[in-house]
Parts: sequence; structure tokens; C-alpha cells
Amino acid sequence: MTKYREILRLHSLGFSQQNIAYSCSVSKKTVNIVLKKAKENNISWPLDAR
Repeated sequence: MTKYREILRLHSLGFSQQNIAYSCSVSKKTVNIVLKKAKENNISWPLDAR
């Protein structure tokens, strides 16, 4: 299962996509897609409390 919140959190801390992929046990392509979709939908870390 993809850890979307963890990907966003690590990205906000300045981790590289390679390091995020390794930490979350997903491919770099998955990290890239998650970050691209988050940017398209104006989602960033920290997330809203909704």
C-alpha cells in the first residue's frame, strides 16, 4: 500500500525522490506520480485537519 502522507512529509523535509522511494518501499515513478498529483491538487504538508 502506498504511503501517500509519508511521501508528502518526506518531500517537505527535502528528501530526494530516490530516498523517499526507498523509505516508503515504492518505486521512484510512484513517488513522482504522487508528488505531481499533490501539486496539481494544491495538496502540501502539513495536511489540513479535515
